[in-house]
Amino acid sequence: MAMYDDGCRGKAWIGGAVTGLLVMLLLLTIGHQSFAAALFLGLVVFLLFGALLVWLFCDGRDPGLGLPRALSTPVAAPAPVIPAADLPTPAPVEAELPKAEAPKVEAPKAAAPTAVTPEAPAPMAAPVEASDVTGEGRKPAGLPGPRNGQADDLKKIEGIGPKLEERLHRWGVFHFDQIAGWGPEEIAFADAAMPRFKGRCTRDKWVAQAKIIVDEGLEAFLERAKTNDY
Repeated sequence: MAMYDDGCRGKAWIGGAVTGLLVMLLLLTIGHQSFAAALFLGLVVFLLFGALLVWLFCDGRDPGLGLPRALSTPVAAPAPVIPAADLPTPAPVEAELPKAEAPKVEAPKAAAPTAVTPEAPAPMAAPVEASDVTGEGRKPAGLPGPRNGQADDLKKIEGIGPKLEERLHRWGVFHFDQIAGWGPEEIAFADAAMPRFKGRCTRDKWVAQAKIIVDEGLEAFLERAKTNDY
């Protein structure tokens, strides 16, 4: 485009110069004008005619068609108007909302199992025999069980055998000091409650023997038992 413009302008100004030269010659030969006047008018014609040629053929016309550029420039066809009813309906865009996180619920911690100390089973009450209920004296106070789980060997007392020891255990009597603490009421109950051995407690002096064991010790008692020194 630039090369075309430069060539076009050059030709236009050459044409203007030729025309101005012809006008100057005509004014000198035919018009009898002075050289200065003819030269001035020739320059005016050169400038005006050259500028006109440049405007017509170089600046205002299409280089290929020789027409004014305003006429040769193709006009873009207007875009077809599509009715609104035929336009595709855009799919609704769902805004992605941040999902609310469900609050974390901590599972309740299981309580540590409490160690349960098994309770010692309560001693079963010994069966009550008819001979344990008498109308005489008072039944001796008994213990629920032997102290420290160990009963004294009541058979060390003269007159108490395995059967009578079992009877005393049923009453809650397990130790020598219990028998040593009996009074007349307990002695009377023991004398009456022993089957086939009525009066055995008094006759064999259980309370006196038990007191010697408690006060003097078992070895001293065994020495005195050799001579029945109660």
